[in-house]
Amino acid sequence: MPAHNENFPWMSYYRNYNFFEQRMTEHSKVSSCQKLDAGLYSIELNTGKKLNVFICECYSFGTAEYVESCENYGALDAVIISSNWCGYSLELKRDCMADQVGIFDIGGFMAAINQREYWTYLTDYEKDKFKEYGWS
Repeated sequence: MPAHNENFPWMSYYRNYNFFEQRMTEHSKVSSCQKLDAGLYSIELNTGKKLNVFICECYSFGTAEYVESCENYGALDAVIISSNWCGYSLELKRDCMADQVGIFDIGGFMAAINQREYWTYLTDYEKDKFKEYGWS
């Protein structure tokens, strides 16, 4: 369910992701950040690995939204939920981790790309919930 837009790609209210682009160009692990389409970026890490990253402001990003995103943009390496009032389901995060796809907020993505297996990054809250649900 989108926060501001009902249609894919659930763009930000301002119709851009300038904050994200700026943070990516400043990140010590990122060598390039290229916008490919609305909300779709190619992020090249210093290791040479390229990530297809989708960023959106979908109010509640779940499995249906993930499938729709992949149908429109192909395989993704990471999905970033851009705003503080939007989120993603922990079930989707768990399921995507099994496919080496990361689901994050911007801060989580910035921390995750410091790790080799970035898709396994969990916040402290997520670690507690995964433990509570018996997923770890």
